[in-house]
This record gives sequence, C-alpha cells and structure tokens, in this order.
Amino acid sequence: MRADNNKTVISETEEAAGPAIPADEIEKLARQIGESLGEKHAKPIRQIAIMIEKCGWAFVTKIMAETEAAEAAGGLLTQDKKRRRSKGGVFFFLAKGRMDPTMRAEIFPNFGKHGDGAIMPPGIDWAERASHMEALREQPGQINNLTVTLIGRPGALHIEGSSVMTVIEQREVKAPPYPKGVPPFDAVPDVTKYFVFMGLRHWLKVEKPLENEDDMLVVEGSAIYDSQLGGITVLSTGVSTKALESQKRQKGSQPAKMSAGRAAKAGNSARVPALSAEPPDLSSLPEETADKLRQLFSAAEKLRHKIDSMEDKGQNSGLAMTRRLLEQTEKQISTLMKQYKL
Repeated sequence: MRADNNKTVISETEEAAGPAIPADEIEKLARQIGESLGEKHAKPIRQIAIMIEKCGWAFVTKIMAETEAAEAAGGLLTQDKKRRRSKGGVFFFLAKGRMDPTMRAEIFPNFGKHGDGAIMPPGIDWAERASHMEALREQPGQINNLTVTLIGRPGALHIEGSSVMTVIEQREVKAPPYPKGVPPFDAVPDVTKYFVFMGLRHWLKVEKPLENEDDMLVVEGSAIYDSQLGGITVLSTGVSTKALESQKRQKGSQPAKMSAGRAAKAGNSARVPALSAEPPDLSSLPEETADKLRQLFSAAEKLRHKIDSMEDKGQNSGLAMTRRLLEQTEKQISTLMKQYKL
C-alpha cells in the first residue's frame, strides 16, 4: 500500500471492520500498514497486527495519521539526535508513547531499560551539564582504581634510560554511540593533551610496527590529571598496536588441537574468533536494536584490549573469565546480525 492512498484504505477498512476484525483481516491490514511504513521484516508486521488486535483499529489509524503529519513536517530525530528516524521508527515511537504502560509492556516486552514497558525520560542537555555538576562537587565519590585505553599515533619521543615519553593530543572530540541517558553532543572543539610514559621494553616492541603510518599505538594504563603539565598523564602498564592485536586474534582464532581444559592449563587457551571491530551500517534497524549492537561492538573491543594486556603481562587471574565474557558478547552480536541479515 502506498502512502498516498493510505487514508483511503484506512477509512474504508474502519467502516467495514466494526468492533471486531477477523484474524485474516488483521494480518492483511498489518501488512498494508507495514508496506506504507517501509517495514518488510516479520517482527514489525507482527507487532502492528498485535496493536490492531489489542489497541483497536482506530488507535492504529490515529498513530498512522500522526506519522504522516510528522513526516510531512520534516520527520523526527533519533534519541541521540544523530539522524532522522525512518518512517516505521516514527510510527512505533509515537505508538509506544500513546499506549497504556501495561499494554506497551505486553506488545513491546523489551522496551525501556528495565524491561518494564516504561518510556525512558530524556536525559540532561549537554549544554546544562556544568550547572548540575557544580553542585555535585561538594560531595564527590572516591576512585579506587582507574584504567584507560588510549589509541592513536605517538608524537615526538624523549627516551631517557628505561623511560619513553610522548605527547598525544585529542582534537575535536565527536560523540561515539553512548547508551541512552548519556547526553548527546555534536563535537567538543577543545584540545586535550595526554602525557604518556612508557617503559623502553614495551616501546621497542611496537616501534617497528608503528613505522606503518596506518597503524595505531594502543596504550593501557592509569591516568591522573597533572596540574604541572596542564593535562592528563598516562602511566602505561601495557603497550601494543592495532596491527599486533589483529595478528594475535587471527592466530588465536585457528582451531586448537588440544582440549579447552588442557589448553587453559598450558596457558594457551583458544581465543574467541574476532568479529569486525566496527559495526556495519545499522541505519535500517530499529533504534533499540541498533543501539544494542553499537554497545555490544564497543564492549567486545574493550574486552579484546583487556585480554591482550593481560596476556602481555602474563596475568592469568581473571583471564579465563574475560575470555568467556568476550565469547558471550560476540555470540550476542552474531545472533543479532543473523536475525537482521547483516
């Protein structure tokens, strides 16, 4: 059904349907609405059918009319304000907002952070963050341990004895796919300087690979604000490059000839085969699914860095658990990608 004749179909069906619509007619109407919205997958069509059955045809036609009006006015942006919602995304967003919470939880059981069907309220505005944080300065918490991972190209080096120092700048920070509740922002134009201290032994391991200008230095360590230097000092505990980590993952993904138990005892348990570090194009997915995939890809990348660092330092405590977490995360990614044929 095309958008331009949608109102005619709705009007005629509403008059003929009466108080109860036969199941086969509900399925037909759901497919027509789905076609008008550009929704082709079985799941959204099924959700539309349930909405017709549970909420009534009048409710669905009202949401459809509001969707057409929103599209004519320029559409609606996604929660992070990064892109315009698809027409189907506008329809479901409006429908969820108009539903009774009990009904919403029944039709969309995974909607809302806690799965209770409640609409998540908008978070704070990025421009207002300072006024909120100023009051919180009086009652700060305490950090017991802080670990950061820095990825980039090193600057000029100063090598003295067993110490290696460099300065790396972060310019015009752009917002990655943060979860809902973290305020979205377009970009932060300020320059942040990171003063990196590495051990010579670690640096010599990455010096040759970094001759390739496309490769990236990966530094993991503790971070402190250095008032004397006027920036953040990173005291590294592990140093690698993106290329070296990729080689490790490829080597670790080869089939193991020994059992998992024997491999673990030998300190050489099989690594999880790595998926692509970057998520594919997710613009065609429902907003919640796209957000979930972005978070999973980010979590998997962090776990890979953690595993590489633990192996470099010969740290076995917690290594098996971290590998299991990575395996579970990549299984979730694979399941979602297969479900949506990515």
